[in-house]
Amino acid sequence: MICGDLKAWSCVSLLSRRRLARRTPMQRLGGSPGAAGFKTFAVFGAGLVGAPIVRALHARGATVIAVIRPGTAHQALPLPAQVPVFERACTEAYEIGQLLRENSVEVVISTLSAANVDSQNCLAETAREAGARLFVPSEFGIVSEGVTDFVAVIEHLKSCDIPYARFYVGFFMETIPAMMGLSVNRKINVVGCGNMPCSFTASEDVAGFVAHVLTTLPPSELHNKTFRLQGDRSTLSDLAILFDTDLNFVNMVPGPMGEVWTRMQLAAESGMASTGWDLGKCDEGKDCAGCTNKLWPGHEWKTIVKFFKLKGSKYAVAGG
Repeated sequence: MICGDLKAWSCVSLLSRRRLARRTPMQRLGGSPGAAGFKTFAVFGAGLVGAPIVRALHARGATVIAVIRPGTAHQALPLPAQVPVFERACTEAYEIGQLLRENSVEVVISTLSAANVDSQNCLAETAREAGARLFVPSEFGIVSEGVTDFVAVIEHLKSCDIPYARFYVGFFMETIPAMMGLSVNRKINVVGCGNMPCSFTASEDVAGFVAHVLTTLPPSELHNKTFRLQGDRSTLSDLAILFDTDLNFVNMVPGPMGEVWTRMQLAAESGMASTGWDLGKCDEGKDCAGCTNKLWPGHEWKTIVKFFKLKGSKYAVAGG
């Protein structure tokens, strides 16, 4: 009887292994076999945000192409060898439209400079005319609702009649050393008081979440939706505790791009770096920071301590 049971169990085990082997990359990474999400993507930009998104989509078995500005191939971060890379300027509407149609692109993801409103608007129009069904604007950062340029992009998308999905992530963890001047003088350099809670998310977590929801959620749950991510939460001043270094109050962040990082810190001073911030109320809104993390069940979000391998710290607070 025991031998018979073992034989039956071996057959079941073999069948299970065969079924597992036949699963697609999307299914192995958590997507359901009947997933209703999108399948073909074009990612514009291959930097801090774009490259990880390309890699994450490819890992899930999606069809993806990467589009970068002419002459910037040497600046692009590593991409899977199987992903086609095209050099096109956003103003080349005809060429980009043709590229999107030839690849049957359903979703266009922009990781271009968020400050370049005209380029994003042009890209959105081209995407709609090429038959794209969803546009992801380059708002991977702090809360931008109510900020003139960002409002202009969303209003343009509405006027173009192309649905959008927006992702707020707070500050990228990778930027902490530069944004805080830590890489310059080994101190946490704070403009203002630095007492407002901020959301921090690692780029790989952002990319993984974006790829997960775009390939698994039905379009109705993506259209004109805002996703609020958070990997960790801290004030800028408390970063000195996490990194076990001095807190230094300054008028401008030292180092390259000091003016840019100073503006980012001033935005944090107003509360906008928390992904749950409501600019209208000047307070945390009903949709709290990290409230959409739950849409990626089972994922372990990186904390600042884990990301930077800060041993022995007990101060990091995981988000969502």
